Amino acid sequence: MNPSNFSYCNCILGAIYVISTPKGISRIIFGKDRFKEFIGNLNGVKLTEGGEAEKSVREVRLYLEGKLKEFQSKVDLSSGTSFQRSVWRELLKIPYGKVKTYSEIARKIGNPRAARAVGNAVGANPIPIIVPCHRVVATNGFGGYSCGIEIKKKLLHIEGALS
Repeated sequence: MNPSNFSYCNCILGAIYVISTPKGISRIIFGKDRFKEFIGNLNGVKLTEGGEAEKSVREVRLYLEGKLKEFQSKVDLSSGTSFQRSVWRELLKIPYGKVKTYSEIARKIGNPRAARAVGNAVGANPIPIIVPCHRVVATNGFGGYSCGIEIKKKLLHIEGALS
């Protein structure tokens, strides 16, 4: 990953930071402290505010306001393994307001016994919201969410997938 731009917004979920590379959005970070930690790990690489990240922040804000159902932002999934990228690409196919189980995703990617590995890949998704990992649930409940189960519930509520 070669980050170059960032942008942020304060919204109903707190501070959200969007990071982009020349290929597209590469990361979404919740919270100022996590963003500072990310910057600290860049070994001196400087990010410029704006670019593709700024456009995506506008889209995220509209999504959280219930005014956007489909993101136009390009995504850069290059930070993942081949397996993770296959899972993340499948997540991009889940329609707004719908949910799939980890097992369903495993079947879709041609690896029906890999539900647990799918769960790990979903949890490693670096671009929550845009790559909608919140739309993946366990067969017996919500499953987890790297940004916290309450945020997952809020996102599903925004989409009308949670009554």
